[in-house]
Amino acid sequence: MIVFTKHAITRMKERGILKRDIEKVIKNPDYIYRDNHRVIENKKLNKKTLEIVFIRENTKTIILTCYYL
Repeated sequence: MIVFTKHAITRMKERGILKRDIEKVIKNPDYIYRDNHRVIENKKLNKKTLEIVFIRENTKTIILTCYYL
């Protein structure tokens, strides 16, 4: 289950990022970095690299923020 924080939803709207694109990154990332319990993943989509920052709690993936590099 993917849960979006209010901050993540705001950033998605500002940056034109779709939920389905975030799901693509989570399912098949090009790059993964773990820092304590935060995870940073990115994937090249439509000539841009989308990066997401999230945490995992049990069965939940909680999206903290997202942006294009």
